[in-house]
Amino acid sequence: MRVAFLTSGRFVPSSRFRVLQFVPHLQRLGHECLVLPSRPDKYASWPLLGFRLSGVFKRWNRQADLVALERWSPDVVVLERELFSDATFDLEQALRRIARRLVLDIDDGLFVLHRHKFEVLCGLCDHIIAGSELLAARVRPINPRVTVIPTCVDVARFGEWTMRCKKYPHDIPRSGFRFPGSLPQFPIQRPQRTVLGWTGTAANLEYLEVLRDPLKKLSQEFPIELRVIAETDRPLRKLGFDRDGVSTRFVRWSEATEIADLKGFEIGLMPMLDNDWTRYKCGLKILQYMAAGIPAVASPVGVNTEIIRHGITGWLATTPDEWLFVLRQLVSSPERYAISLDLARLVVEGQYSVQAQLPRLVACLEAVRAGQ
Repeated sequence: MRVAFLTSGRFVPSSRFRVLQFVPHLQRLGHECLVLPSRPDKYASWPLLGFRLSGVFKRWNRQADLVALERWSPDVVVLERELFSDATFDLEQALRRIARRLVLDIDDGLFVLHRHKFEVLCGLCDHIIAGSELLAARVRPINPRVTVIPTCVDVARFGEWTMRCKKYPHDIPRSGFRFPGSLPQFPIQRPQRTVLGWTGTAANLEYLEVLRDPLKKLSQEFPIELRVIAETDRPLRKLGFDRDGVSTRFVRWSEATEIADLKGFEIGLMPMLDNDWTRYKCGLKILQYMAAGIPAVASPVGVNTEIIRHGITGWLATTPDEWLFVLRQLVSSPERYAISLDLARLVVEGQYSVQAQLPRLVACLEAVRAGQ
């Protein structure tokens, strides 16, 4: 096949994990791929031009992309999310006239931002690839031709996995432990400093506010460090966890050191509010933690409850007391959870890896090309 991908940008997470990491594998299988990223990135601007003038150049560049597409004549065009993060869709309509077959890939609740645009784009396309069943359910009333391909990680990047446990129980319980009515008073061991980590875009750092009280209390009992990987630390400084007595360290995100920086975590955090936007996120942070062999603790929002079996492959926490209870257990007795790390890695390898989902993506694109 000849497949063209219109992406949000070279370093945008949705582009990296839903398109770019699949391209080398598609090429290895003999498919021709053309990647046309937004220039500058869809959500960014060139500093010397400012956001508004950069937006003009984005539009000019996309018009040039349409000319290039018409010349290259791909069998299938995959549009990642949308061309512009606004309410316009005139260039998508022009793209529809050019593309033989058009596929829309979505990994967020874009209908929350621009409902009419979302409905138009879904209607324009021959097929939709949705990052979760929750997203697929929102798409089907508009366009029934939907394939669910979850956001994935390339497990090969995280290295070989050595199983910590040789035997597993035949019937794994549905839940590893229940939250008590009140927090227990168990003997406190004094480990070395434990690194609790979070990674993501700076715009989502505000979700860490959920952990303000639990981390403050935990830091009074154990030596901990909150380590944050993001492209800028300005939102982190505004949150001011260090002023609450929580030792905080910022690590600037780099593609070259991303995996090594993640492996510096001893517990991975994914707190989120439960609202119309977060409910449709695809759980990438959890998958990165699980692939790296890091215990993952997340809010039970949206797809998080599908990825994590509480107490088995990770932990779910809603209230501040639940977060504190889970983190206390993990910090005080990390050796008790080796089996959970093994099971978490197996889940990622079997369901949420590029290696597992590549055949599904190829079959989907081939079916679209054939008009099925």
